[in-house]
Amino acid sequence: MSNFQQRLALSTVFFFILAFAIYFSVFPLFQPIFTLLVFIVIGSALWEFYQISKKKGFEPLIGLGLMGSACYIYALFLATQYDHFQFFPNIVLLGTLFFAFIAFLTSCSQPLFNLAITLTGICYLTLPLSSLVTINFIYGRFWLVFLLVVTKMTDVGGYFVGKSLGRHRLAPLISPKKTWEGSLGGLLGSVIASSLLISFFTSYQLFYGIFLGAILSGLAQFGDLAESLLKRDVGVKDSSHLPGLGGMLDIVDSLVFTAPTLYFLLQWKETLL
Repeated sequence: MSNFQQRLALSTVFFFILAFAIYFSVFPLFQPIFTLLVFIVIGSALWEFYQISKKKGFEPLIGLGLMGSACYIYALFLATQYDHFQFFPNIVLLGTLFFAFIAFLTSCSQPLFNLAITLTGICYLTLPLSSLVTINFIYGRFWLVFLLVVTKMTDVGGYFVGKSLGRHRLAPLISPKKTWEGSLGGLLGSVIASSLLISFFTSYQLFYGIFLGAILSGLAQFGDLAESLLKRDVGVKDSSHLPGLGGMLDIVDSLVFTAPTLYFLLQWKETLL
């Protein structure tokens, strides 16, 4: 199978799993399972981030990072369901920081660097991507679908336009294959998808669809470049070995900045929208 066929086949599988999970996420009995699936995605990306960092000689606390992330995501889920659990996510973060220092007090293995890498993984992936949980359970399935579709349409538009029309490199030192033409194609794809979803499924005006599409597309492309910067430093092409897709970190990199941004915009939609 060609790289494109592998990408298409695996993307189709992911799509059906994702569609199933989002559809049933409104049912109380399935909500913890949906939260588990979100953690599996984030945890896989975090594990890949830690593995990449090990290629530079670092020794992050992988177990602590994954456990802290799992506890934080479930604490966030509880906070969306019960008002008296609102403080739980912050307690989990504080506890993770506390135990990270405890671990290095006993090992003393390059604590400054390894502690920084451990916490950077949580800040880079767990905190922003956990917005998937809050968006879904606070603002509803539509906005989660909106986020995923608009963000990924940036990738789709960029891929096809860049393949066919790409001539001028966007960031040759970081990602040589990305072009300005592909970037504009991604922007166009995102704006079209956003405008259609906003126009047909909300009461907002078309302007807001264009605005959200442009904002999310720019951030999605920045997230992709940010991950490429990390991989370039380590000297790896893909974060893992998923056929046609690279790794989980390669899949979610464009959501790192779009997910929290949409959440913030939804929080302030009465004034910003």
